[in-house]
Amino acid sequence: MPLYKIKLIDRQAIAIQTIKFVFEKPLGFTFKPGQYAGVTLINPPETDAGGITRRFSILSSPDDTELAIVTRIQSSAFKRVLNQLPLGSEVKFAGPTGTFTLHEDQSIPAVLIAGGIGIAPFYSMIRYATQHRQSQPLYLFYGNQSIQHAAFLNELSDAQQNHSLFKLIATMDTPDSAWQGEHGYITSTLIKKYISDLAQPNYYICGSPVMVTTLQETLVEMGIEEEKIRVEDFPGY
Repeated sequence: MPLYKIKLIDRQAIAIQTIKFVFEKPLGFTFKPGQYAGVTLINPPETDAGGITRRFSILSSPDDTELAIVTRIQSSAFKRVLNQLPLGSEVKFAGPTGTFTLHEDQSIPAVLIAGGIGIAPFYSMIRYATQHRQSQPLYLFYGNQSIQHAAFLNELSDAQQNHSLFKLIATMDTPDSAWQGEHGYITSTLIKKYISDLAQPNYYICGSPVMVTTLQETLVEMGIEEEKIRVEDFPGY
């Protein structure tokens, strides 16, 4: 796996406890939407049992001139150090790797199911599909606690306006009175409301291990063949 040293060039708060980190893109670096990379801190001032390396889905589109990742800021030493890293600091970046990528037959729709920060690989897929006007129908079910927790909600809404084959179905567990979208968790009832032919698409799930396992079981109970279901989860989510 290729290993690079890349500089942090920007940091942006994009939702509650959610930070986007932008790095220089190495010359000639290529990847497929949905792949991930390992980020290793160099001589961090503190560490813990979790170590100095984490893996992150690549948030960027392959067409972007920079590399971005996104994470929820939690209590680990890794997250604290990353969040306080001065701009211009270097990290080690190993990748790309992973097979959580869209199927090649664009006549087959893709149903993307994201919980919280599990949006990251799908954001790359959707941006690339929108940029290239791909012919594959994409449905994104995106669950969050509230609008304030929903990273890239505005950008995804814009993508839906700009790409007729992309449908965003966002749902909030505890929405405020201004929210006019779906309410509650992503369930079989919600999926059936928007997917008329359940057997046609391939399904992709990304989020916490509990969320991924629950929805994988839900899809199987709905009669979806297991080979049509792809999953990605991140321990320590």
